[in-house]
Amino acid sequence: MDMIPLKKCFPILFVLFLLSGCVAQQQDIQVLNAQIYNLDSRLDSLESRLSALEKEVARLSKSQASWQKKAEKLSIERQEELAKRQAELSTEIDRLQAEQLRLSGQIEQLLYLQQQDRENLHEFQNKILARLQKLEEKLSATPARTSKKSQKPKSASQEDLYQKGLNLFKKRLYEEAQAAFEEYLKKYPKGKRAPNALFWIGECLYQRKLYEEAILQYQKVIDEYPKSPKVPAALLKQGLAFLRLGDTEAAAIVFKKLVRQYPRTEQARIARKYLAKLGKK
Repeated sequence: MDMIPLKKCFPILFVLFLLSGCVAQQQDIQVLNAQIYNLDSRLDSLESRLSALEKEVARLSKSQASWQKKAEKLSIERQEELAKRQAELSTEIDRLQAEQLRLSGQIEQLLYLQQQDRENLHEFQNKILARLQKLEEKLSATPARTSKKSQKPKSASQEDLYQKGLNLFKKRLYEEAQAAFEEYLKKYPKGKRAPNALFWIGECLYQRKLYEEAILQYQKVIDEYPKSPKVPAALLKQGLAFLRLGDTEAAAIVFKKLVRQYPRTEQARIARKYLAKLGKK
């Protein structure tokens, strides 16, 4: 076989060299394209994440602004509520101070009236004592009134003798009833019915229109048995006896004492009516 001349072979070799270079370049381009694709993909991912982050930031910013507005609104409402409460408290304090002043004035007035009442009471008590003393002097200067003596009972018991006096009183036999009660006190001066017997003697005298003597008899109940339940009744009848004698001032004094010391009793209710009629308070 004939050898091909080198000159003729050179162009062919050159073309082959170029072709081999193109192949290498094509491979490099493919690698670069792959890298670019990867970069684009990463770039797109980053852009997506960035967009999502921007949206999240925007949402958080909006939420923060909303919460800030709410906080400001709550703060304003809280301040308004506090201001309203302070105004209410201030008004209440003013009202209480005014009430305190009013009550203080009432207390001062009551203390003054109480002092006046004490002075008046002392004066009235002196008048009553003087009136009672005059009654005693008057009665001691006149012969003692005697009640009709009933026949001596045969050893009557305390209760029988007391009941006898009550029965006679109910029959309006006041002298005989008085005698029975006086006999009871003579026999049983410390008997359990002694305060009642004293009171009923006063009632017998009152019914017999012996008002001065009745007043003194009621006074014995008040002085000797101050804790007896008969005391309110004794005070009431004492006041009525003074009214019968025309001594309205003394009657009013006794009625006031009754109302002051025994305000919840039936006798006090009656005494208030008499005080109203007399124009007394």
